[in-house]
Amino acid sequence: MYECLIADFLIKKGLPLFFYKNETTKREIDFLTQREGEVLAIEVKSGRGRARSLQHLMEDKKVSQAVLFHDGNVGEEDGIRFYPIYMAMFL
Repeated sequence: MYECLIADFLIKKGLPLFFYKNETTKREIDFLTQREGEVLAIEVKSGRGRARSLQHLMEDKKVSQAVLFHDGNVGEEDGIRFYPIYMAMFL
């Protein structure tokens, strides 16, 4: 459900949306988009889950920006920015 909300915000901003899945490791990223010439990886969690897929994608593919929308507060850890889901409209 939250993924649909985030997708709606991104589409309304005119951003292209892509999905990433690594068949070998089974890691997935909910959304990849391009903004200001850089790839932005976006993950959506309904709880306070870990962002392992984002961490691995940043290391492996050199994605420069990663955002996790979740039920928690604003923060940053290991280069991943954390935002409450309601802040997606400001992306």
